[in-house]
Amino acid sequence: MNKIIFQIGLLTFCVSVVVFTTMGNDVLDVVAKSFIIFIASIVAMVGVVVATSLLSVKEKVNPEETGKTA
Repeated sequence: MNKIIFQIGLLTFCVSVVVFTTMGNDVLDVVAKSFIIFIASIVAMVGVVVATSLLSVKEKVNPEETGKTA
């Protein structure tokens, strides 16, 4: 999971570098803005994963009760 999140973050970094470069920004501005977008995308994806795991309800089954008949 961590590897996928990191790779998607790198993809957003590379795409933002291309976009900001075509807009005619300086190299330092391009790297700074792209790094901010990289961090924001990773934080957003981690937030989605955490929220999904916290909101998913998992039913707990007691193994002693599965063999009983009512």
